[in-house]
Amino acid sequence: MARKKLRPKKSVSWIKQELLSITAVIISVGTLLVFLYQTNLVRKQQYMSVLPYLEFEHHAVFSDDYELILRNKGIGPALITSRNVVIKGQKYDLDVGRYLQEHIAVKDSVNFLISNVSRGNLISEKEGISMVDLEPNSSRSGLEKFYSLLYNVSNL
Repeated sequence: MARKKLRPKKSVSWIKQELLSITAVIISVGTLLVFLYQTNLVRKQQYMSVLPYLEFEHHAVFSDDYELILRNKGIGPALITSRNVVIKGQKYDLDVGRYLQEHIAVKDSVNFLISNVSRGNLISEKEGISMVDLEPNSSRSGLEKFYSLLYNVSNL
């Protein structure tokens, strides 16, 4: 009986293994690219969801116990980059408290506390700053001047 010599099929087996390895590397690189893309999307979404929203709150309006609060009603901290008071179209680099302080004379008999806001101040989420706190026992004419100055400010 003659025996046939069987050739080992190493070359075919080696090609299959190499092809499988290359396919695994391509899939891994593709997975990495998808992961990096998703991470970038999540980072952008997280950045865009931080949206501070500053709003003035008025408490006890037209009384001698008035308070004006600048409150962050948005999501995330609010960084103050500028402050302006607009009066009859004219823009001033002041906050409301400083504006009132400069325009109400001592003789008007209006007592109020102010907090100044400066560039670089940070207002945390759901927090506020009491900008103007009117003290009781102000004169009637002083209150009228106070409120007329306060409500002449067209854009805070």
